[in-house]
Amino acid sequence: MKEDTSYKKNDKTPHHIFTLELIRRKLIAGDNEFDLCLFDSLFEDILRYYEFKTCILAVSYTISCIKRNKLKDEEGQLIDCLFAYFKVALDSNLRKLTTPVHIDWFSGDDYG
Repeated sequence: MKEDTSYKKNDKTPHHIFTLELIRRKLIAGDNEFDLCLFDSLFEDILRYYEFKTCILAVSYTISCIKRNKLKDEEGQLIDCLFAYFKVALDSNLRKLTTPVHIDWFSGDDYG
């Protein structure tokens, strides 16, 4: 059976702006179409639940943290699956950005 090669190798799928930012900041390579589509899907999903500006902050912060740690996790081990690690870290950062913090300034607990 002949394999279907009707697609053209030079056709580029338009990718999400956040995926392009991952490439620009050299967190991922732009040559693995499967990985790029995974990230595209992730970013489309988060934008259903969070505002665009919140996503920009969380994505940028997540990229910075991963790059600052030189692609190593909290235990100093190289990250095996960057997509899974990025997804969990991004989700955590989005929740931190959007969870309201309540400080009871008038409670007497801290001032005895």
